[in-house]
Amino acid sequence: MAAIGQRLYEQVAGRVRDQITRRTYRPGDRLPSVRELSRAYKVSITTVLDAYRLLEDQGFIHPRPQSGHYVRSRPSALPAEPDRTQPSLEPAEFRREVLLEQMMNDAYREGVLSLAFATPNPELRPVAKLNRITAQVIRDMPSIAYGYMEPGGHRALREQIAQRLFEAGCSVSPGDIVITSGCQEALLLALRAACKPGGAVAVESPCYHGVLLATRLAGLKAVEIETRSREGICIEKLEEALSTAYGTSRQIQAVMLSTNFGNPLGGQLSETDKQRLVEVCKRYEASIIEDDIYGDLGYDDGRPSVAKAYDDSDTVLLCSSFSKTLAPGARVGWVVSGKHRSAIERSKYAMNICAASLGQVVISEFLNNGGYDHYLRRVRKIHEANVRQVSDAVCRHFPEGTKMTRPLGGFVIWVELPNEINSLALYAKSIANGVMFTPGMLFSAHDQYRNFLRISCSRWDATIDRGIATIGRLAHAMA
Repeated sequence: MAAIGQRLYEQVAGRVRDQITRRTYRPGDRLPSVRELSRAYKVSITTVLDAYRLLEDQGFIHPRPQSGHYVRSRPSALPAEPDRTQPSLEPAEFRREVLLEQMMNDAYREGVLSLAFATPNPELRPVAKLNRITAQVIRDMPSIAYGYMEPGGHRALREQIAQRLFEAGCSVSPGDIVITSGCQEALLLALRAACKPGGAVAVESPCYHGVLLATRLAGLKAVEIETRSREGICIEKLEEALSTAYGTSRQIQAVMLSTNFGNPLGGQLSETDKQRLVEVCKRYEASIIEDDIYGDLGYDDGRPSVAKAYDDSDTVLLCSSFSKTLAPGARVGWVVSGKHRSAIERSKYAMNICAASLGQVVISEFLNNGGYDHYLRRVRKIHEANVRQVSDAVCRHFPEGTKMTRPLGGFVIWVELPNEINSLALYAKSIANGVMFTPGMLFSAHDQYRNFLRISCSRWDATIDRGIATIGRLAHAMA
């Protein structure tokens, strides 16, 4: 009998689970197909899919691409999470541009499977709807679509962004927002507005290589701060670094970080820590440059708050984009600029005058028609499932002693290999076998994380499984 208040897919999952525990289906057995179970239980295909996903989460079953769902031989047991590192507090410049250039070239080589870059799955994009909107915009608003925008960007888009930020706890005006050509440009503009060249910026460690590159281009050095896999940057260690440097020639001018689902760890600061972050940075006169590019991609349904929500003194510059959700090629990002608006607009004008008009209008129309939230609910579930599948593959194929993160959002995992495996040497062997990932040294200005790597989990299929098996086989040989 179903429990009171139990949802239909939970009831279906319970019935299948009973069949497994009673040994009607034994480890390794193939379960009925989604359509077969839909007919047998007289429920929708969606209900069966949700039931099977729940059983996957609980460790009872696992899917095989193009084959179906099978009973697990034993519940899936994820390894330990990576050890917390002790990064050097010495300011340093990022010096790995050559490796990044090489990887960009490798990614476009014929026959290479890329698990390296955090690129959203193109199959998830609402291409048909975006195409219809694009055609309508070109037909009805050609002068706007192909002309220059005002310096801050398309007014309607800024209004939509301000409304969405209200859900994240922020009360900002559309006039506080400057539209940029992606989040990377937003971060660079924010750095140049808030900091003077030659100074220092505190960053998470490990830190997304795009952030480290932005600090270098802004003429700044990075101070790496200890960061926890799930809970984000250590506020105590950050305060210690800010306090030590305060009032000296090495004073830290800004803190650049992700408070929600940062790259590569996928962790999240608590509400208490977000508030403490703002208070500590205010005390030591450091701006906060908050990268919220993955903020819409948490696995929970609710939209998390941002540190900007606790900002009462215009300390926080909030940056994001639609590159990880809707359309990377549209290059539509933004920065909540506050008191730095004039400086950011001047820099933006000097770089490229304004962001591309067509993409701004199309995304504004997409947000306005109410389809974005429905789309996000779907892709969040898919990202979570894909991360789970890739993590399971790493467990199966990588050497004993491997550790990995358990992200709360986004679609990357951070993997710690046994100490004797150098991930840069492993990359050379892996790319020779047609598979690429991101070596850990790219996530530190001090070349730390030599036995770490990052894997993108935006897709899952038999090809991805074989790619991870290839990396695992090469890692075994090196171990």
